[in-house]
Amino acid sequence: MSEQLIIRLASEAHQTIHWLIWSDSEKEIIASGDLGNAQDLQLLTEKAQSRKVICLVPSVDVTLKSVVIKGNFTRQMQQALPYMLEDDLASDVDKLHFSVLAKKIDLVDVAICYKSKLQMWLDWLADADIFCQRLLPEALALPLPEEHEWQALQLEKQWLIRESVYQGWSCDSEMLNDILQLRLSDNPQQIIKSYSPVPKHIFGQWQAEQAMLPMQLLAEGCFQHSFNLLTGEFSVKKESNLQLYKWKAPAIAALVLFVLLLVNLFVQTEQIDKQTLQVKGQVEAVYEQAFPEQSPLRYSRIKKKLKGLLANASITEQDSGLLIMLNDLLPSLKAVPSLQISTLKFNGKNQEISLAISADSFQAFEQFSSKIPTQYSFKQGALSNNKNRISGVVTVGVK
Repeated sequence: MSEQLIIRLASEAHQTIHWLIWSDSEKEIIASGDLGNAQDLQLLTEKAQSRKVICLVPSVDVTLKSVVIKGNFTRQMQQALPYMLEDDLASDVDKLHFSVLAKKIDLVDVAICYKSKLQMWLDWLADADIFCQRLLPEALALPLPEEHEWQALQLEKQWLIRESVYQGWSCDSEMLNDILQLRLSDNPQQIIKSYSPVPKHIFGQWQAEQAMLPMQLLAEGCFQHSFNLLTGEFSVKKESNLQLYKWKAPAIAALVLFVLLLVNLFVQTEQIDKQTLQVKGQVEAVYEQAFPEQSPLRYSRIKKKLKGLLANASITEQDSGLLIMLNDLLPSLKAVPSLQISTLKFNGKNQEISLAISADSFQAFEQFSSKIPTQYSFKQGALSNNKNRISGVVTVGVK
């Protein structure tokens, strides 16, 4: 996988999110852009499906510290680390997540972030069906500084500063001069290499480097090390899309159960004997394909088995609305023959279904919208034209 999707997340949901697709083999930008807020991350869902995703998080939300220890870093020290730093932190350590960046004899480097902030970022990505393997502080994606040199970059109204391999920080432009005076009070001759235009009347010895797009510079820096905030309770399950992992079994069971509902409606019509036997055989075949690890079952026992699978998947009462909505939307889907569904996501809390769909024309989307039952709301995202197919994301929810 030579292409990487780099996403620079924001501190708050309403702030701008930057993204860039980088080709590691060609060492060039494939595409880039900005998103207005966290909800717009769904516009990157398709781009993330076939690429490795790395997310940068604002350094203003992450504290980097070097901690002096005695001897080698052990598992017991890992457990005691939060309490070793308790006096230096203004927050309750139980609300903080500690990620060890490097272990040395008598020294350990650690990144500290609020658990709630980490969970917020992961929720944004999960809502957009984006699987991210790495989260790292943006300041540590700047070029590695040499001794007695710092690296600096301006991203919108924020300045990122990297002081060393494991030390970096960020601040608003208005605060930069005051912070530099404080941090450089013992070394006013410190050299600061800047990849952005050097601000006027700024403290310190600044040196202008060749200008580069901020996201390109940070993207290249992502591959220089393996720093990752997703450790401990936030560790990533390897080779698993967390959202798909959560929904795979219940989604399959729900779809097969939906077929059963259609069968139950169908068997009440004409040609009951012959066509019922045929459709029952199809249901049994679908069940065997969907659950190859299960023993084959007769039609009469499949429904009970599926209900058990849904119960074991811990689906809540809110999620049970999925079947009702799918049943109501079936006529609308059948009314547009060219419509194809690539992904489906159900939000039980808001009782909404998000569909990534494609059709052979823009008119097909309009036709589908007009067929939606009146008890549901319909929201349509931006549409794109690719290989004579029109694709986009629509959301249908209960009014």
